[in-house]
Amino acid sequence: MNRHYLMEHISRRLHTLVRFYTAAWEPVETFCARADLQDDHLGTVIANWFCSREASYNIPKNIPVFLSLNQQAVYTRIPAGSGLFLLGPVSFSIPVEIRRQDTVPAFSSAFRALIPICDFHEFMADVLLIANLFRSKCIDEEAILLENCINPQVRQDLEIRYMEHTFENQEIGKLHNPYDQEIREFSSIAKGDLEGLRNSLSEDYPGEVGTLARTPLRQMKNRGIVVVALASRAAMKGGILPEVAYSLSDSYIQKIEDCDDIPTILHLFHSAEYRYAQMVFDHNERKSSQKVTGPNGYAEKCKTYIFSRLHEKIHVREIAKELNINANYLSEIFHKHEGMTVTDYIHTQKIKLAQNLLVYSRYTYSEIASYLGYSSQSHLGRRFKQHTGVTMYQYRNKYGTGSF
Repeated sequence: MNRHYLMEHISRRLHTLVRFYTAAWEPVETFCARADLQDDHLGTVIANWFCSREASYNIPKNIPVFLSLNQQAVYTRIPAGSGLFLLGPVSFSIPVEIRRQDTVPAFSSAFRALIPICDFHEFMADVLLIANLFRSKCIDEEAILLENCINPQVRQDLEIRYMEHTFENQEIGKLHNPYDQEIREFSSIAKGDLEGLRNSLSEDYPGEVGTLARTPLRQMKNRGIVVVALASRAAMKGGILPEVAYSLSDSYIQKIEDCDDIPTILHLFHSAEYRYAQMVFDHNERKSSQKVTGPNGYAEKCKTYIFSRLHEKIHVREIAKELNINANYLSEIFHKHEGMTVTDYIHTQKIKLAQNLLVYSRYTYSEIASYLGYSSQSHLGRRFKQHTGVTMYQYRNKYGTGSF
């Protein structure tokens, strides 16, 4: 194990100090890629803290442990075979509860300004990297979070709340909405059954939606988020490309979060359900008319590749190379399972995006052509008219919102 290279790699990623000690906390090596960050006195303070508390405070020796100083700087002790790594100082870009805290003389404003701000998930990835390089059995992120960030009281509070909530509902005879109604609702989306969805949403039943928040507005937002998430999964089950379903889900949920009007939120998540159901319906119609044989792993991966690169020029050989298969074989199985060539599918998806841009954006025709990877506006214009029967001007003039 090239320990020095590992220390340099982590220091450059986190922009902080990386120290290595013996198991008895005797200093061996320190590395920091930054010339401006020095905190030798704190290294001694932290070593003394661990030496004096590991036994009496029941601090595990085989799991990385976080220590927050003055709630401003986090240091992490990581066991590494016969030695120990110490990372820090760092702070995080999101609020993170650190269970172990200590107070030292106040940091100077100059030192506080030098403490790097890390993405917490990237920081965890580096902690896991170091820890697992020196272990025979890997430790996961959940174990580290439970030891360092999750207050045990949280689980106890949850159990108390569950017991109280159940008791209250039993006392007043309150029931949740029936599960079989939810099955009918989301099965309708998965089947593309618009009439079935309408019927399921209009059902009358004695139960109620669960309590998801403390205020009516937050309750409706949370309900909308749950419904959109479930609807997107039902649509995927019905054959909609996951990236398409996820992207639409993200858009609806962000709009719900921005909305402060309860009737509008209700309209948004119900319209999401109908939109997903319509997408599945259209998907089934296309399969039926084109005699598509059904899903195929390579075809699905090909569609995902295309969806993520609609703004580029896409070639079949590049997709085949990405999937590590022969281009002719990919073309053959795609046509068999999708009822069209890969090239036709690419243009179909680009035209769909062009339609959205014409309706909902102010981009010029040449800007849309450039964004979608076409060589010119006229090239896109020819393709667009082939697919829609109208010109881009006619389409925007008929369907464009006119407001942005």
